Parts: sequence; C-alpha cells; structure tokens
Amino acid sequence: MTDYRDVLDAAQQLTSSERVQLIDALWQSVDPEDWSPPSEEWIAEVRSRSALYDAGNIVAYPVAEVRERARRKAGLDD
Repeated sequence: MTDYRDVLDAAQQLTSSERVQLIDALWQSVDPEDWSPPSEEWIAEVRSRSALYDAGNIVAYPVAEVRERARRKAGLDD
C-alpha cells in the first residue's frame, strides 16, 4: 500500500505546474466540513483586512478573477 511519504516523494518529482494542479485537485477533494477551524492569528488578520476594506484602503477582486490570475501565473492555463 502507498503511504503518505511515497505520495509526497512522487509529488515532489512533478513539475511546479503539475504540483499546483495536484494541490488544486486535492483541495477540491476535501469536504469543507473536514477543514480545521482558523487560528486566532488568521482571524485577527481577516478582521484587520476587513477593517482596511471597509475604510476603503484596499480593493477586493472577484474570486474567479483571482483564481484565473493565479492559474495563469502558475502556468496552468498556457
């Protein structure tokens, strides 16, 4: 049977683009009910960014646009 270490070793042999594809596929396969709760530090960061956004100090972009730019930058949509 293949274990975590075998899978990790094999994944590390992939190209960067392939690793990003693998990460995306794995992330999509995890049920949100299985996600760990956010840390206190993460909650503080979200609150800080939310306050900056509410004050008009930062701009938000639609998630579809952010995802598209990230995929393009990672070489997934060449």
